[in-house]
Amino acid sequence: DGNLEAAAEKKTEIESLDNDFEKQKAAKESLNALKDSVQIPDIVDTKSALDNTLKRKDIGVGSDAYRNAFFKHLLGQDDQMTQLENEAFTHTTTTTSAPLPTTMLNTIWDLVTGQHAIMGDITIYRTGTILEVVKHTEVSQGKAKKVAEATANDDEQNTMVKVTLSGNDFSKHVNVSYAEAKMSIDALESYLTNEIASGLGEAMAEDAIQTIRDGINASNKVSTAASGEVTYSELANAFGKLKRVGTCVAYMTRATLYNRLVAMTDGTGRPIFQPSTWPSLQAGAAGTLLGATIKIEDAVADDMILIGDPRRVTYNMVQDIMVETDKDIKSHVYTYSGYARGQGALIDDMSFVQLTVTA
Repeated sequence: DGNLEAAAEKKTEIESLDNDFEKQKAAKESLNALKDSVQIPDIVDTKSALDNTLKRKDIGVGSDAYRNAFFKHLLGQDDQMTQLENEAFTHTTTTTSAPLPTTMLNTIWDLVTGQHAIMGDITIYRTGTILEVVKHTEVSQGKAKKVAEATANDDEQNTMVKVTLSGNDFSKHVNVSYAEAKMSIDALESYLTNEIASGLGEAMAEDAIQTIRDGINASNKVSTAASGEVTYSELANAFGKLKRVGTCVAYMTRATLYNRLVAMTDGTGRPIFQPSTWPSLQAGAAGTLLGATIKIEDAVADDMILIGDPRRVTYNMVQDIMVETDKDIKSHVYTYSGYARGQGALIDDMSFVQLTVTA
């Protein structure tokens, strides 16, 4: 009708409809193509993806987040964990009971080895599983003997046995009242570290010493002739019984050292005991005795001297030191229990000698 303006509007409307039609047509064609050949992506392992995400955060057993979460859990304050602390605790304890934070565990072991020289000297494997070791028991053939002229002695043959170190249980617990449990995380960590290190350290040191004593060959267990007295000859004889050893250490209590050995002299009147002096003082060393380093070890009985190579003792930690907690609503106390499982073996029965001062 000659209305150009209306015609232009209709043209624009038609073009818009055409565009919408083409878009819908293309979408329908794509949908039909997918129906004919659909590609389903691999299903994502949700736990694996979560683990990878968490690993990017500092939430491991050595992290501050886990340390804080661990002690909040011991204090019954799980509801006060931050999101990161909750993630750290949940992630770390998914497949195992709550392990000690790395810094606390290392501090406990430092205290144990500092308080008990034997635990710092022997070979400790923190395997977390049962361990089998080979132990030397005797020379079954080839010992020195009288032979005819031009006749060779038998070749030496050693008898070895396998020993399974499946572990012994060690436990130490402390009770903390509800009021005392209000202490800070730092205070609780310090308290438990010292209490557990002291208790478990003493028990494991006594076990290690008893392991050595049980493993020593009967011929290497000797006593002094006189009551309450050690002679230079007896001491020298004890050292002479050692075989297949490297560096020797003499373990004893302070009472034994100062009551029996400090005043001892050789045949010329020279002192046998040589006190350590700085800066040559070794860790835990009180001095030397006929070339052996003297170390104070309270797990050894008074009037007993154990001399040998501590590296010939293998000790296996089946369960490293851990702490669990329980709550007694009747007595209103929290019980914190330290636990470990370990066992050792003297792998050569001639590598130690036991000298006992007769009562």
